[in-house]
Amino acid sequence: MNRQPSPPKYIKKEESDVSLLKWSAIVMAAIFFLMYTFKAGLFNGYDFNFEKKLIGASIYSLCFVLLMSVHLFKVWAMNSWKAILSIAIWLLPLSFAISSIGAASDNTANIIMMVSCLLASFFVFGLYYNDNRFTRVALETILILTSYVLVWFGILNLFGQYWYPDALWFQLGTYRMTSVFQYPNTYAALLIAILLAAAYYTTHAKKRIWIGIHAFMLVPVFVSFMLTYSRAALVIIPAAVLLTLPFLKVSKQLIYILHLFITVAVSFAVLSLVETKAFSIAQKVLRFNEAGSQIPPEKLMPLFSSEALSGWGILLGASLAAMLLVFAVNRWLDPALERGLGSFSKRKVSYLAAPAAMIVLAVIGAALVLSSSAVRDLLPSNLGNRLENISFKQHSVLERATFYNNGLDIAADYPLFGAGGGGWKALYQQYQSNPYTSNQAHSYPVQLLVETGWIGLLLHIAVFALAYFLFVRNWIRHPEKRGSQLVYYIFSISILLHSFFDFDMSYISIAAIVFFSLGSMIGVYDKELALPKLTLKKPALNRLYPSVLAALIVLVGVFAYRSYASYVQFDKARALAQQQASIDQIFPALDKAISLSPSNSQYYLVKADWLTQVYQQTQNADYLDQAKKILQKAQLHDPYERQIIQAEYDNRLMSGNAKEAVAIIEDGLSKFPWDITLYEMGIKQYADIGLKEHGEENPGYEQSWNRASELYQEIISRMDKLKDLPKEQLQGRRFDISTTVRQAMGQIDFHSGRYAEAVSILQPSIGDALVPANESQEAQAAAATSRSAVRYYIASLEKLGQKDDALKQRLIQGDSNEEKLVNQLIAS
Repeated sequence: MNRQPSPPKYIKKEESDVSLLKWSAIVMAAIFFLMYTFKAGLFNGYDFNFEKKLIGASIYSLCFVLLMSVHLFKVWAMNSWKAILSIAIWLLPLSFAISSIGAASDNTANIIMMVSCLLASFFVFGLYYNDNRFTRVALETILILTSYVLVWFGILNLFGQYWYPDALWFQLGTYRMTSVFQYPNTYAALLIAILLAAAYYTTHAKKRIWIGIHAFMLVPVFVSFMLTYSRAALVIIPAAVLLTLPFLKVSKQLIYILHLFITVAVSFAVLSLVETKAFSIAQKVLRFNEAGSQIPPEKLMPLFSSEALSGWGILLGASLAAMLLVFAVNRWLDPALERGLGSFSKRKVSYLAAPAAMIVLAVIGAALVLSSSAVRDLLPSNLGNRLENISFKQHSVLERATFYNNGLDIAADYPLFGAGGGGWKALYQQYQSNPYTSNQAHSYPVQLLVETGWIGLLLHIAVFALAYFLFVRNWIRHPEKRGSQLVYYIFSISILLHSFFDFDMSYISIAAIVFFSLGSMIGVYDKELALPKLTLKKPALNRLYPSVLAALIVLVGVFAYRSYASYVQFDKARALAQQQASIDQIFPALDKAISLSPSNSQYYLVKADWLTQVYQQTQNADYLDQAKKILQKAQLHDPYERQIIQAEYDNRLMSGNAKEAVAIIEDGLSKFPWDITLYEMGIKQYADIGLKEHGEENPGYEQSWNRASELYQEIISRMDKLKDLPKEQLQGRRFDISTTVRQAMGQIDFHSGRYAEAVSILQPSIGDALVPANESQEAQAAAATSRSAVRYYIASLEKLGQKDDALKQRLIQGDSNEEKLVNQLIAS
């Protein structure tokens, strides 16, 4: 990669482009990165609460893309690889658009399609806006400035001068840094890119002021990286370095590695002190509610308090020391290496020397850290424990392997175009091997495979591969054009590497950085990407692409605006509901929201819930029937939404239609086979339906009770499967035999004359609380179920000629009516 052809004798001096529209688009892009990143990185949690921010960001970005399209009328031409890439990138949103036909979740698929358009736009933006030195400097500055602001913002939270929800993530007795992302692993992925980019600048910058700024950032970035405690990132960072080194001359490779070594050495010298100070501050500042969620602190740590000052002093002092060492290396060692390795660097294999040496050192270092407790003892205890637990048998690795296998199972049923945006979230519980909870596939390729199928995944791979191929080819062929565009390569490759094992690309601001970087690393090349054979005979045809792009953006913008307006109307309806307004006042706004975004099932769910509340107040069955029809519409758009299944089930029970209720449960079990609450509801309903039929001498009771027994055996069978999980892997959600199930099965056994079996299955529940712990509806229902279980247990004992007077007395104390109910059972 370091072949050195003769540079051209003359390189045309670039002129400043002072186009107001062009620079307006750049300013809007800067605002996007600086402002929207602070909205939790625009995280797509595949949940209603995240949607409004995503749509708002999409509308904003589409506005600056319209400005971009005006610039494209001036510069876009078909006779270039840029044109091919600018067309190919829209195949990615197209794959999401195709997959949205028959998607598992209509609304989520539509939103992800809009987000994909946003990302494609950032790619085109990077591709065509790096066309002169001035815009390149501006865009590069935006990226680096945003990155450094995020680092210092995270450190402000670390030392207690600012509070951002979950900027410090409390887990397993320690605080993990997340900055604005509220998830340490994604922050670690970004920090890898920031660290390697800063090290590149310290190695290649010409002016001492810029070397100093970037060198000063090395320690804060690396300390932040280590305090994320991300094991996957620790594995990824050597790979990211190895993929960066071949793009540097051999002398610069050594300086680059030395700068990183200085960073690591200085950081480890102070890491334990910083960690101790930060932990002490966090203990005093952070507060949590009963649910374990962070709440605003009563008081932040004063800047001039001794703890905060000492923490800042240690960190800034280490940063200054690293900066001085970098200056020393650049001043004395860099020129010596340049002279000494001049002849060697001309060899084609020279660019592999440092990476090969680094691989050897990395293997030795990893072996020492993982095998030697003495080496780990030199590290902070929390970090040492994390490193010690790096293994293919740890829970997070085993769980991810399960995710990926389940993702492949989904893809087998949706092979070509996938299940649409949000397909994983909608379908994973139908395909999961154990009852885990994860709206994310924890892998960008797996998520793409599920959502867009093999065609969509291959299209993404092809576009990314072409972008990297063109970058590498032009880096080799045109050394005179080599420069800081390598920073864009570093950002894209570092984040994409980590996204193979986590959901970094679900943060839209992170994904935007990746797509922008992919376009920008090629955008610096112009004539080098020319394809003269594709020159159009009619130059006017070059306006076709920007015209179509502008039309597409307007079309998507209209759809996005309607979606955003629906959220505004929905918020208006909720505000009226909180003010205790009548449904005649509330429903016009809610109906407007539904008409603007008819695929959003949340609106239907809320309307059905409000109609149900009115029914409960008035006992007018018309409201219940309206709610039923609304839920049926919701089910058409979101057939795998668990809340809809629950709402339909409750609606049928209120209507007195138990048969339809169990039919809904059966449908739910086919989609959520590891949802224990569905089994509980199903067994309970089949037991009660059978009891009613038994009392009516309807022979159908046997079928109902047999189905309850089948569901019970299915629970047992699945519990046995859970025993086969590796002991290091957690099972996830609860999946066991609850008192609700025991009561229903005991009821069936009792009325079938199997008293011994009834005693056996009910016995584990006799110690449950028979009096509600509080006034909540859930506590009341749980106590009633427990009393019923004990009632059938006592009656079964009596039928067997046995007694438990103490338990019977406890039951009667819980509810005086129980004595009568027990006697009725005994007499039956």
